[in-house]
Amino acid sequence: MDSIELYREQAHNCLLQATVDENENDKPLWVTLAQSWLQLAEDADRISSDVRNAELERAVEAALI
Repeated sequence: MDSIELYREQAHNCLLQATVDENENDKPLWVTLAQSWLQLAEDADRISSDVRNAELERAVEAALI
């Protein structure tokens, strides 16, 4: 499992915890934590994509030299 999948799984687990937590004061905290995990997953995905694109650009430039 890669990091992005792990982050999304953690977000899912937080949402599950929010549904079973009996303390109503804690539920918003679980949802906020889930949102943070999802944001981390999105950021990691974007960075990974940027790195792949940069590597591809370098490979194309190297092939043209």
